Amino acid sequence: MRALFISDAHLRHPSDTNYRTLLAFLDQQQGNLDALFLLGDIFEFWIGYQHVVFSEHLPLLTRLQQLVSEGCQLFYVEGNHDFNLEGFFGTTLKCTVVPDQQIVDWNGQKIFICHGDLADPKAKSYRLMRAFWRSRFLKFMAKIVPPDTAWRFGNYLCEQSRKKTHHHHDPSALVLPYAEQALKQGADCFICGHFHYPLQTSISEMKVTVLGDWIHQFSYLELINGKAELKSFQDSDFSDASSDRVH
Repeated sequence: MRALFISDAHLRHPSDTNYRTLLAFLDQQQGNLDALFLLGDIFEFWIGYQHVVFSEHLPLLTRLQQLVSEGCQLFYVEGNHDFNLEGFFGTTLKCTVVPDQQIVDWNGQKIFICHGDLADPKAKSYRLMRAFWRSRFLKFMAKIVPPDTAWRFGNYLCEQSRKKTHHHHDPSALVLPYAEQALKQGADCFICGHFHYPLQTSISEMKVTVLGDWIHQFSYLELINGKAELKSFQDSDFSDASSDRVH
């Protein structure tokens, strides 16, 4: 059994390098993937309309639909840029949507999956903002605000967030205490994203993995029959995949 874990692609436009690279990567997985875990911030902005998707998202959604049609299980942990996913992902893609965190039983392992944005217990202002974006009020607004308006507003907020982006450092000081909670709950491994910093370590016998991003590192975790390996999809892999599609 083979599963892949990806996070923090922050996809915006299909012409962007990271977007095209992710599509090429998923094309290579067709017919050879049992589960795909998306651990948040795959999109730069997803507000969660029930029956409407933004056109920029369609290329990725098409690839995901193809994988699901081949029998691939799809899991999606909501991040801080993509939330209220249940409407489309749950209904149309038959995806298991995880709003916060969850232990998933998969292929004989108990896998604790989360985005990682709740790892800092001192970030109280962020937690309040996070709760607001997932509130009933915002879900109601998503029903009445025209999609084009929501798209412009969402991208404006993302641009403001980009201006405040800080350098990414080793998140061990935050992640390891957070992962200990998963260990106490009986998890065999802990996997998160959010920090844009690839890391593999362990607590006791529990494996801990922090996924890198899919912007510069093209980082992902491959899990095959219980063996987990953190990898990077290299430029040469993308070139080979592009060449295969042309011919």
